Amino acid sequence: MKTAKPKAKAKTATRKPRKLITEQPPPKRLGRLAAITGGESIFPLAVLFGLNFVDEFDRLAFATLTPELRDAFNLSDAGITAVGTLSGVLTLLAALPVGWLGDRISRVRMAIISAAIWGTMSIATGLVPAVWALFIVRFIAGVGRLSNESIHPSLLADYYPPSAHPSVFRIHRFANPLAGVAGILAGLITKAFGWEWAFILLSIPTFLFIITAAKLREPIRGQSIDMELAEKIHATEGTVPFGEARRQLYNVRTLRRLWTGALLLGVGWVPIGAILSLYFENVYNYDSAERGIVTFLENAGVAVGLLIGGYFATRVVRSNATQHLATITGLSFVGFAVGLLLMAVVPWAGASVAFAALGAVGIGSFQPAYFTLVGLVAPPRIRSQAFSWAVLYVGAGSIGSIFLIQFADDRGYRLAVGLLSGIIALAGLIGVTAFRFVRRDIEQATRTMETAIRLKDELKNLDATQSLVVCRGVEVAYDQVQVLFGVDLEVKEGEILALLGTNGAGKSTLLKAISGLVDPIGGAIFYDGRDITHADATKTAQLGIVQMPGGRAVFPTLSVKENLRLAAWLFRGDDDRFEEELKNAEEMFPILKDRKNELAGSLSGGEQQMLSLAGAFMNRPKLLMIDELSLGLAPTIVGRLIDVVQQIHKTGVTVIVVEQSVNVALTLAERAIFLEKGEVRFSGKARELLDRPDILRSVFIAGASGKGTGTKSGNGARSRSDQKAITTAPMKRVPPPPNAPVVLECREVMKRFGGITAVNGVNIQLKQGQILGLIGANGAGKTTLFDCISGFIPIDSGRIEVSGEDVSEEPPHERAKLGLGRSFQEARLYPTLTVAETIAVALERHLASRDIIAAAMYLPASYESELQASERVEELVELMGLTAFREKLVGELSTGSRRIVELACTLAQDPSIVLLDEPSGGVAQRETEALGPLLQRVQQLTGCSMMVIEHDMPLMTAICDEMYALELGGVIANGTPKEVLNHPAVVESYLGTRQEAIHRSGAGGSRRQGGTRKRSR
Repeated sequence: MKTAKPKAKAKTATRKPRKLITEQPPPKRLGRLAAITGGESIFPLAVLFGLNFVDEFDRLAFATLTPELRDAFNLSDAGITAVGTLSGVLTLLAALPVGWLGDRISRVRMAIISAAIWGTMSIATGLVPAVWALFIVRFIAGVGRLSNESIHPSLLADYYPPSAHPSVFRIHRFANPLAGVAGILAGLITKAFGWEWAFILLSIPTFLFIITAAKLREPIRGQSIDMELAEKIHATEGTVPFGEARRQLYNVRTLRRLWTGALLLGVGWVPIGAILSLYFENVYNYDSAERGIVTFLENAGVAVGLLIGGYFATRVVRSNATQHLATITGLSFVGFAVGLLLMAVVPWAGASVAFAALGAVGIGSFQPAYFTLVGLVAPPRIRSQAFSWAVLYVGAGSIGSIFLIQFADDRGYRLAVGLLSGIIALAGLIGVTAFRFVRRDIEQATRTMETAIRLKDELKNLDATQSLVVCRGVEVAYDQVQVLFGVDLEVKEGEILALLGTNGAGKSTLLKAISGLVDPIGGAIFYDGRDITHADATKTAQLGIVQMPGGRAVFPTLSVKENLRLAAWLFRGDDDRFEEELKNAEEMFPILKDRKNELAGSLSGGEQQMLSLAGAFMNRPKLLMIDELSLGLAPTIVGRLIDVVQQIHKTGVTVIVVEQSVNVALTLAERAIFLEKGEVRFSGKARELLDRPDILRSVFIAGASGKGTGTKSGNGARSRSDQKAITTAPMKRVPPPPNAPVVLECREVMKRFGGITAVNGVNIQLKQGQILGLIGANGAGKTTLFDCISGFIPIDSGRIEVSGEDVSEEPPHERAKLGLGRSFQEARLYPTLTVAETIAVALERHLASRDIIAAAMYLPASYESELQASERVEELVELMGLTAFREKLVGELSTGSRRIVELACTLAQDPSIVLLDEPSGGVAQRETEALGPLLQRVQQLTGCSMMVIEHDMPLMTAICDEMYALELGGVIANGTPKEVLNHPAVVESYLGTRQEAIHRSGAGGSRRQGGTRKRSR
């Protein structure tokens, strides 16, 4: 079928730079009719108006004759309402398929077929012999009418320029109230011939308009935005898969808000005709003719609303204030609700009719703004589906009308309508809140076509080295928090790219966007020449993209082998290949072979990391993305993983590695990209990054290298100035004397899990003011020992003493009262609380007043206690460099950021003994380098004793007074850090020989390995 081009653009010889929709001026010096349509032909609007007009005959006849149908089929009010509503609900199942087809085939053809369906079903409604047949007929008729709500608006949005949309949609929707005459006709025909003939006679005009509609031409999708670009996409691009379209639409925040409001609006809007008929029959005893008049007046109100809403929508579009389209939509809902409430309250029939018509003004006034808004924010290639999702939500809300009618039967129609008004008012208030997102969403929808085509042209002109992944202007947000801002990225096929950055910079989010775990709100992502911007994770995995997430990515209640079988889902059913890949994984990580029948949750943190890596490697990816390669792993394992990644890379696999350790990342990669605050700060050769101290700097612990003084007050409390001194105190820390009292002691502590001895006769002493390090290979028993000390698991034998008191049998909270505090390998925080609230919860034990009644009555004791807690929270927020994240939800923070928050919570307990389990896990390298001085100052000023588990050897060497090394649950060495790290058993079982794995932090290590690319063996 040939495509009609807009006349105005067809006359333009050269293409000028395109303006955004909101920048386009209104048409000037046009006739009145041409001004309404933006200079385009009125014919498409006239045809679609006519189809919408005759479609309403069937709907309004059913609404007006609801009581007659009820009596004819011996149903109750709830029963006849259920027939109409449930058939409509089932119709909703066809809404998305209709929209999906509308974005793939000729929409004009679909509009004609739909009209033929509803016309035929209108005749059938008057001939059905039983309730079940009536239900089926109404369902099929509803499917036919779906095109008016999804196909017609999509056509109109392409036939006419955006500046004319409010006027065009106002006229198109005006057919609905104008068809209100059908209500009167249905009532009169029923009185004269019976309700059956009303449906048969009113179907005749439909077939007349079908003949006229055959003359319509199909427009190109998006031609009203940019004809040249739309033609190019039409010629080169295929259709958008349903899953990608859904993800793309759900990322439009304006649509999500509107659909939420539509869900509530559907309770009253869809069945409003039936509700009014039943209301006036039950409350005022109106007959069919009188109810027909009510229906006519209701539609008159809708017509007035369309005029009012269209006027204001046109003004805001032409004044470039498109965000107020959402305001008009929401306030119209509220007006509808007010009319219903007044109708239910007044005791006079005439006043109720008047207020019903007044409420109907709101039904009409939202439609020009709403349809214009959806047409603007929805990408042109999937507009039909955008309108269909709205139908689905409205219809789903209409299910509630069944319960509403039943409620009306039991409690009265006045009360039921009053309740309905409150629901609709809430829908309006939700709709108003969408105004914050409108301008951004319109701009993105306008640029969606251009970005994809521009990037595809760019890929054709790249050099001989093919880019496997290309990102342009990628933007990602989690609800209202935007994380990535216009990120550009290129990954050459066959290279290893290091993705570095500060905590919370968006590194993991960028990987998730590429792998389809999150959907970008802007930009484009191409993989191997294919647009995967909105592809989901299943699709990207099938294309060869495999991501190993940061942290522990295992199912703890499944065995190691079962986890690996799940990881092999891409070739499920191929047992031979699974056994082959399983063998390769066990060769790569022998510990997994030894423990393949054990639960993954019983593995150490490092072993779980190995398991998740093995699962990622099993799928033979073309692009492998590793998030936090060295997180929680011993140096020997990190060295082995570096070799494994390099071996995989030699087979032709492209690798993107996210690492907090610059040393490890730059050992692997020749090229690096550095992100900060969601933007690219550096892109180039890895060794050049080492010469950029302005980029490789500490962000959270900004004052770690300062100088100054500070003391602890005599009563143990720290003032704000004292707290600031923690980051500015003199760095010269004096180790405790040899005769310092022992504050924590483990004597022959033993812990077994079945036949495995996790802790084997450990003897450790922690002295007052001492920082003691605990190192060892993954699975050596370090974290298990911490669990035993803190009381989270009972010991099998031995003794644990805190400040000379035996706590072997005491629960964790009793040990905490004695001053024992600890952190965990994974930050165990409240994801739905803000950072400040989370720290405040950690202070609960120290509140001077914890009386619920005092807090509820805001008594002085409670107020002063909360004030003190608030001051302490501010001190800790400032100390840990969390000021910028104070009001962010913990669940929105990166892994490293959560570690900092957890450390703040631990310090909030004001403990005398602190157990820190891998405090640098997930923390950026420069921040790790600042973490050591910070921990020393915290110890110096608080006087606490620390026992630290850590795999970062420069950090441990810098802060520890003494160190213990564990292997297979037992101590194999202890002494000064130098003595322990030079112990032959420690070097062989734990450290290995790769210096980049041992020296994960420290500028020296970075330069030594990054500049020369040495491979220490």
